Amino acid sequence: MSSLFFVCFLAGLGLSVLSFLSGFQRGLHLPRFIRHAGLKKGKAGSMVNAAAIAAFLTWFGGSGVLLERLTPFIFPIVVGGAIAIGIAGGALINGAINALARRETPAQSLSMIGVIGKTVVPIRGADGTGEIVFTHAGTRRVAGARSENGRAITKGTEVVVTRYEKGIAYVVTWDDLKEA
Repeated sequence: MSSLFFVCFLAGLGLSVLSFLSGFQRGLHLPRFIRHAGLKKGKAGSMVNAAAIAAFLTWFGGSGVLLERLTPFIFPIVVGGAIAIGIAGGALINGAINALARRETPAQSLSMIGVIGKTVVPIRGADGTGEIVFTHAGTRRVAGARSENGRAITKGTEVVVTRYEKGIAYVVTWDDLKEA
């Protein structure tokens, strides 16, 4: 029985390391009825997921080896103890992952059209690319910028974004906007 515990420990530890290094815990999709088992609105995740299974195997295997070698308990008590410790370990790891997931917030959508910014790197004519700085959701952001009408725009000029393509904001000055 010692070899079963050892294999479970190595498999669980290997899957946990793989999960940590590659973000695999979100990549393994269990059937829908298992993923959503016991979920209520507002909960971050299921009790049965890849990370919980890997944690269970690791704790079950490790505690089974230790209980078998270091205690005088009979086989059913060792297996029962290993299962209990495995469930507790899986729940502990799953709780930590869910606590971190609850703190995540989706990125806010940003429509660049109409954003007001200031040039921090001048835009030199039709093919020139500069940079603008603007504030969104309390955060200062920077974007590459080109002049919409091909005119040069000096550093420190307040501009308005008219379109945004492939990471470049096309901007006009307030004076150019008045003329249009």
